Amino acid sequence: MVDNIDPDLLKNGEIFDFDLAANTYYFPVDDLLEDNFQGFINGKIKGEFINIRKAFVNKDYQQVRNLSHKLKSVFSMLGALRLYRCVEQLQKCVDNKQLDNIEDIYIQLVKEMNIFFKELVIFSNKIDHPISQSLIRQFEEISKECDLNESAKVKSQINSNQSADNTKNDDNIIDIENGNVIVDKPVNGACCNQNCIII
Repeated sequence: MVDNIDPDLLKNGEIFDFDLAANTYYFPVDDLLEDNFQGFINGKIKGEFINIRKAFVNKDYQQVRNLSHKLKSVFSMLGALRLYRCVEQLQKCVDNKQLDNIEDIYIQLVKEMNIFFKELVIFSNKIDHPISQSLIRQFEEISKECDLNESAKVKSQINSNQSADNTKNDDNIIDIENGNVIVDKPVNGACCNQNCIII
């Protein structure tokens, strides 16, 4: 099936590269397409990724580490390098007992998974192997449940419109040629103790 898809559609920067997965790593991408990503989403995203979120909330860092390790090779083989780096960093934090920045890495992982999932849905529609609407709703509902259990700080960071590496996403890029500007994320309390907002 992959052979019949425009190679440009199979590649999406560091979000995923199904051409690399199929033709270099011999990852069974055709199997993913055959069931419209249902098994992959149920097992890896709704399963292991959501279990990372639950383990993180419960501060079960050994479980976060184990699940990150399991997902690391999958994301690497799919060319999902941004997700791969996040789970690799989570694993290393726990392995090295350096938990000082684990929350920031976790937040980045959740944001990257949201981007990955959105792009996977777009890709699946473009190649006529759409992910079922019920599966999309299930992921969204489970993600919202996880959001409710997060600390206020984590919740606000996950829902912010800017990724931790300061790259702009589609929500805050505006076309300057048509009289618009690029807007950065507002910063609260940047100048004093009066919580001024600077844009």
